[in-house]
Amino acid sequence: MKIRVVLAIYAVAGTVIGQAFAAGKAAAPAASTNSASSVVATGDEVVARVNGAVITRKDLDEAMQAFSSQLARQGRRIPAGQAAALQQGALDELIGRQLILQQGSKQIPADIDKKVQDQIEQTKARSGGDEEFKRSLADSGMTLEQYARQVRDNLIVREVIRSIVDQQTKVSTNDAKAFYDANPDQFKQPELVRASHILIRCSPDATDDVKKEKRAEIDAALARIKSGEKFADVARKVSEDPGSAGNGGDLGFFPRGRMVPEFDTAAFSLKSNEVSSVITTQFGYHILQVTGRKPAQTMPFDQVKAQIVDYLKTRKGSEATRTYVADLRKSAKVEVFLPEPTPSAMTPPTVQTAPVPAPTPAK
Repeated sequence: MKIRVVLAIYAVAGTVIGQAFAAGKAAAPAASTNSASSVVATGDEVVARVNGAVITRKDLDEAMQAFSSQLARQGRRIPAGQAAALQQGALDELIGRQLILQQGSKQIPADIDKKVQDQIEQTKARSGGDEEFKRSLADSGMTLEQYARQVRDNLIVREVIRSIVDQQTKVSTNDAKAFYDANPDQFKQPELVRASHILIRCSPDATDDVKKEKRAEIDAALARIKSGEKFADVARKVSEDPGSAGNGGDLGFFPRGRMVPEFDTAAFSLKSNEVSSVITTQFGYHILQVTGRKPAQTMPFDQVKAQIVDYLKTRKGSEATRTYVADLRKSAKVEVFLPEPTPSAMTPPTVQTAPVPAPTPAK
């Protein structure tokens, strides 16, 4: 597990660059000075100073990499021509984080050292133990002292943000109900089916002999089920889907269109507890059993009220945090050494992502 300390300041609502996408425009560039613009771009290059504190090219590159990874997990990428504008947004975020850190350092929580140690111990456990943790640190080019400092700084930033959110974000049941009534499509749940499957993998490009062998394996599994053996037991023994075999082939509930067409058609055609014949898809041969159904419905308010309250509180927290940072910046000495994006780089992004996911009903 590679060790990384997330640098995002808007912990309650995503990143500034994410908000630039949601707003349909790139984040506005900070006022720029070219006193350091001729420096060769290296990890140690200073891209900004905040009341004398330095933000380096390495800090900025890591923030951009984190955002790119976030988009990649969503199957997206940074739109062509937007890298420079989003880099300015990322730098604004790092500047805001530094401003919050400086403010929070004036009144550090009394139990900060204990919290730092607790988080380090949690990271060690997730890494697989002390030795693996040390290897991860070494791979990251970071000492334990540097890692502990970053953890400490992040805890201070989060404490300030938490205080802002607690003081300035109040959401009532009436607020939640108003959101529910104004956004009915958010709470429509399509028809869902729960299914289990057994997979014997076979590539479409496999030879006829291989296909014949794999087909014989799935036919044998189907025969065992027809003879009375439990579907889940057969799945655990023979299925080649690592994600579901250990759970007896269970795939959970899913809507139409989530699976490949052949699988999808079978799943929504079978009756509850009915076992399919052999189904061929691009992944190989399947046997499918439907184990549950949920009709299309609108989720009742009481079932989603808590999610809506959390969502609205998070959204208000984002707004309050941005206002707080803007106020700090008015009286701060902020020097930015990145060149401003060209006008063509400031065109609105074509990808839209919400800074906070809208609440969705539990499946």
